This record gives sequence, C-alpha cells and structure tokens, in this order.
Amino acid sequence: MTSYATTLELRAQPYLTQVGTGAAADAGLQAVLDRANAIVNEYLGFSFAPYGVLATDRDVRGDGSEWLSPPAYKAGSVTRIVAVGGRGEAGESEEEINDYVVDEELRPYRIWRTRGWTRQTWFRVTAIWGYGPAPASVVEVELEIAVNIWRSAAASSFGTAVGVEGGGAVTVNRALTWAQRNILDGVRASYVGVVHA
Repeated sequence: MTSYATTLELRAQPYLTQVGTGAAADAGLQAVLDRANAIVNEYLGFSFAPYGVLATDRDVRGDGSEWLSPPAYKAGSVTRIVAVGGRGEAGESEEEINDYVVDEELRPYRIWRTRGWTRQTWFRVTAIWGYGPAPASVVEVELEIAVNIWRSAAASSFGTAVGVEGGGAVTVNRALTWAQRNILDGVRASYVGVVHA
C-alpha cells in the first residue's frame, strides 16, 4: 500500500504533536498514513495510482444511448474503438468504429456517437486505463484522517499498534466527517459517476 501523502506532508500539519525524529518516528507516521489511505480507498471503492505507459484493450457494453461510458482512463489516450461480434467465441470479429467523439472536458469521461452505441453490443476500447494520481482534495482528506489517528494515539485512545491491521488497529475516530465525506463523494462521482448505496 502506498499513501497519497508523504510523512513530510504529515509532519507539516498543524496540531500534530509529540512527533519524534528518526526512522522509528517516520515508520510510525507512515503506518498512520497507510491506515488513513485504507480508510479513504475503502470509502471511494477504488484507489489512485500513476498511469501506466502502455494502452490496453477493455470491452465496454453499449446501452443504446449516444454515450459510451468506459472505466476511468487517462485523458487523450483513447486510440481505437471496435465493435466486437461473437465476443469470446472462436469466430469473434472486430469492426472498426471511427465516427466517435471523446468528451474529456469533465470526469467521468464519455464517448459520443451520433448513431449511438447499440444496446448489448460490446465495444473494445484501447486506452491507458486507471485513475491516475490522487487529486489534492483526496491528499488533504488523507492527511486530516492521519492527524486524527495520530492525536487519538497520543491520547491513548487505542493500542500502540496504531495504523496496522490486527488487534491494535484503529478503534476510534474511524468515521469521516461530513466535510470529508462530501469531498470524497464528489471525487468518486467525478471518476465513476454517482453511486447509489
């Protein structure tokens, strides 16, 4: 697991007290950041990571509308779309699609086509997939959670193994504030659309 924030950024946070120096202190801060990162990712339902460099294929099913909604991908990386016939069968075929326009002004990105994307038809999209680096708002939420975890540990609210899995994992201050939830809800909606619980 790699946190979105660094120990340097965490050390710079106001209200962070009783932080020593050296490798042991840095390891403790990183453990807290990793726990905060897990809380953020669990709430979002996905995790951020740098984009790869190679484009690969993903199959996306049309819904009959003029918009195709592929999974998250890097802006400007869609290079090819084909309609797939007999997907997964021995006689699978591909028909090149050229009459589309990629809309990447706002996330989640979508692909428009006047003729529409035939319902139940699979379309193979070539792009660089993933969520990319975490936006600044997500880094800030992770830091806020980490500070709360650290301060709770300083107040002896839970065991000494704060931030790691197991018996000493965080037992208080797990809930996100409404402000943090609103930020993460907005980020999730922008990457994957509105998710109804």
